Amino acid sequence: MGLGRYIRAAARSAGVVLVLGAGTGVADATHTGLGDTPRPIIVAQLGPVGNAENAVGTLIVRRADGRVDQLRGKGSLALYEGDECRTERASRAYIKLADGTQVAMNEETTFVIRSRTERAKGATRIFKMLGGEMWMKTQGPKSIEVETPVATAAIKGTEFNLQVLPDGKTVLTVIEGLVEFGTPFGTCPIPASSQSFGERGKRCTRPAKVDPAAATSWISGVVTQ
Repeated sequence: MGLGRYIRAAARSAGVVLVLGAGTGVADATHTGLGDTPRPIIVAQLGPVGNAENAVGTLIVRRADGRVDQLRGKGSLALYEGDECRTERASRAYIKLADGTQVAMNEETTFVIRSRTERAKGATRIFKMLGGEMWMKTQGPKSIEVETPVATAAIKGTEFNLQVLPDGKTVLTVIEGLVEFGTPFGTCPIPASSQSFGERGKRCTRPAKVDPAAATSWISGVVTQ
C-alpha cells in the first residue's frame, strides 16, 4: 500500500479528518473522537505541479491558503494546484511543469492553476487565465487547457501564444502542432503558423496564416531552456 493510501486508511480508522492546504507543505488533521482533546497530525502534502524558475522583475504567487510568495531573478519556487500566479508591470516569468511543459508569462498576466479529472480522460491540467499573455510548449500530447473569459484552448502537443485583451478578446497564435480553440458558439482546430480570435458572443475566427515569431518575441530573455 502506498504512503498516501496508508495515511488515509489510518486516518479513517482513527476518526480523523484530513484537510489539505495547497502551498503549505503540510496537511492539518484533527481527531474527531468524542471526549478526546483535538490534537494536530502532520501529513505530507501532495507534490507541486511545477516550479517557477526565472522572473524578470517580480512573479507573485498567492497560495490557496492566502499566503503570498515572490520570485525575482532565477530560482526555484514550487507551484501547487490552486495557486494564483501574477506578473507585475514590466515583469515576465518562466515556469516548468513536472511533466516538462514550459510556460512563460508576459507582463501583467494572471492565471490560476486548476485541474479536472474525468473517468474516460483522466486528469487535465487547467490554466484559468484572467488576463495578459502567456506562451506554452509541451513535450508530446498533454491533457492541458487554457481558459480565458471568452474562449478555451485545448492543447494537443504543441507550442502556442495566447493573449487576453482588456475586453476579454482572446488572440491565439499556434507555432507548432494543433490547438482546439473554442467559444460557447463552436470550436475551431488551429494549425501551426496560424492565428485565430475569440470574442464574446461569437465563434472563433477561421485560422489565418501568420509569422509566429512576431507573437513570441517577448519570451526572449525569460525562457531559460
